[in-house]
Amino acid sequence: MHITINCAKSLDSIIEGRFSNEKDWKRVYELRAKSDAVMVGINTILKDNPRLTTHNTGNEPVKIVIDSRCRIPKDARIFQTKTIIAVSENAPKERIAEIKKRAKVIVCGRDKVDLCALMKELSETGINKLMVEGGGTLITSMLGLADEVIVAIAPQIMSKGVCFVEKELDAPIELKLKDVLKLDEIVVLKYDVLK
Repeated sequence: MHITINCAKSLDSIIEGRFSNEKDWKRVYELRAKSDAVMVGINTILKDNPRLTTHNTGNEPVKIVIDSRCRIPKDARIFQTKTIIAVSENAPKERIAEIKKRAKVIVCGRDKVDLCALMKELSETGINKLMVEGGGTLITSMLGLADEVIVAIAPQIMSKGVCFVEKELDAPIELKLKDVLKLDEIVVLKYDVLK
C-alpha cells in the first residue's frame, strides 16, 4: 500500500484552520480522486464534519475514520459516500451496532485502533493508495507508515492551534524533497519518506 499524508498548514505548522486557496483545493480534490481511500481521525469529523469528496473531479474514494471509541455522530456527512469506521475492541458494542447500519466497521486493536494491522486489512480489501488528511494526532501516528508527505504552506503565522506533529516521535523521520509547487501565495512541498 502506498500512503500519502497531505495537509495544509500555517508557516508555524498549525493545521487547524483554512489555509488552502482555490488552486490548492483543486490539487487536493484531484489527489483524492487518484486515491482508493481517504483517512481522517475522529476529531476532524467532530470539529469540521467534512464530506471529503472529490467535488466531481473523479471517482470517489472510500472514506476511513479512525475512531477508537466509536464516537462518530450518526448524522455525520461522511456517511453520504462509502465509509469504513475503524474502532477498538473497547468501543461500546451498541454504538458499533448502530454505526454498522451506515458504514462498514473494522474492529482492530484493544484500547485504540492498531494502525499497522488496519493497513494490512485495508490492503487485503483492495485499497492500494491511501491518502491521510488529518488531524494532527493521526498524521503523527501515520508518519512512520507513510511513503509520501505533501504539505501546502500558507503565508500565515497562527501561534496556537492543532500542530502538524502533535506528539513526540520515537525517532526522526527522514524526508527527500521531490517537488515544489507554487500556487499563488501557497507553496506546496512534496517529499518522499526515506525508510
